[in-house]
Amino acid sequence: MIALLVFNELSCTPAAAGLANGKLRLDRLARLILDARIKGKRTLVGPRHFLQLEAAPGYSIGRWMSQIEDRDRRLRLKALADHRIDYLDCDLGGDLAPQVIEYRCDGEPAECLFTAHSVGGLAVSLLSSSRWDVATVRIEKAWIENEEVCIRSLEVLHAADARHLDAHETWLHRLQTPAPVSGTQLWEQRATLFPNLDFCGSTEPQIRALGGDGPRFREALRGFGDLQKYCDGWITPNFDIHYLNNSSGESEATLATYGDERRFWCPDGQKRLFNWHAKRGNSRIHFFDFPAQKRLLVGYVGKHLRTVKYN
Repeated sequence: MIALLVFNELSCTPAAAGLANGKLRLDRLARLILDARIKGKRTLVGPRHFLQLEAAPGYSIGRWMSQIEDRDRRLRLKALADHRIDYLDCDLGGDLAPQVIEYRCDGEPAECLFTAHSVGGLAVSLLSSSRWDVATVRIEKAWIENEEVCIRSLEVLHAADARHLDAHETWLHRLQTPAPVSGTQLWEQRATLFPNLDFCGSTEPQIRALGGDGPRFREALRGFGDLQKYCDGWITPNFDIHYLNNSSGESEATLATYGDERRFWCPDGQKRLFNWHAKRGNSRIHFFDFPAQKRLLVGYVGKHLRTVKYN
């Protein structure tokens, strides 16, 4: 699996008091993102102006990187910086949500931290204050629904020092599992990759039929990953769809007309209505929640089912 290391631009302030302190902050960040516990391929995610960001007044990340004496360390860091992905180029899950959504951390816009949460990566920061000396960071998701402002708190995996990795054993372990490259591999590895997800029998041929590394396969893999991530951080007594990006329930009109298309036989022999669905590109994943067990049951993986607006 690819380790997405998402730089938290908010951690550049306050700037370090002096060049020496700025170097210390950057050296700590380098030890973190090059830590041997992060297995497999690493990809840095950051703003387009990443190399121009300053750790101390007049001392940019690019300048610091060019002055690193250890050749091996300099080249490894340069490779990460040169091949980094911009925040805006990250695939955040397909369809745009119908409402305007705002993400903030301690009152500041926090799209960078939301990116880390959305792609299942690790937010990495300069240790510029005690605020970032933590293994998780909370951000607020706010939007308007039925003329009311709704707010949810999301937990983001975070590190500003190599010691913070001690708290991320689950994430680190997941990186060691080779990513499936086909629908068949995805089905066979489902229990290891997604330990809190169960699957109806009808989904096996749907998943196996995803083929190789194409759009539908990637959409399904991303969607399952998002469902598992929800289970990893399940903090409410009941299931709350608003903690899942680009996911929703069906309208009453759609359920009245096409509800039977969303009823699937479950492993316990019951047939249930799978109202919740995750939207990933052109694919849909319908699932049922079991809050007492903190598990989700996947009932359908495939193209958009019929609705009163789409048939």
